Amino acid sequence: MMIMQYETIILELLSRIKKLEDDVSLLKQTQEQMLTVISSTQGDTNINDKQNSTAVSYTKVSDEMIHMCYQYGKNIQNGEIVLELADKICQKTSMNHSSAVIYLYAVNAMMEGKVYKRAISGKAIRRYFDMIMNEYGSNGLKKAIKAVRLHVDYRRSFGQIVDSIETVCDEYEAKI
Repeated sequence: MMIMQYETIILELLSRIKKLEDDVSLLKQTQEQMLTVISSTQGDTNINDKQNSTAVSYTKVSDEMIHMCYQYGKNIQNGEIVLELADKICQKTSMNHSSAVIYLYAVNAMMEGKVYKRAISGKAIRRYFDMIMNEYGSNGLKKAIKAVRLHVDYRRSFGQIVDSIETVCDEYEAKI
């Protein structure tokens, strides 16, 4: 009799653990969705971290930052380390380090035609499309558009509205 009670208790505990694990997984998904929404609503801004400060300030991502991320982002394919590239960008501009990493990964994904998951500004997407078209021609632009469309699909899977990004893709596909 006592063994059956322990088995029942153990099964109940395992059931509760499974429920907690499912809740943690759901919380993580929700957190990722919220971070993606925050990134997409910031548009051309990023959070400027300050050590030992709870204040948050916003710095607009400049054309210089966008251009520098493109130039350095191409080096990822040559084996250069993203964090080191981001450090260089931050030293030369006032760009937030996390934002630089996000923009670098986006450039690399566009060069490879692969999905990227963190949002960058629509202005940056247009600039990257223009620079890729000028440097790599229509084949390069096709890869970049493919990457951005995969990004759109990824964001839609979280229920986000990304019609403006899709419009940019349509516009640049018409140029090919």
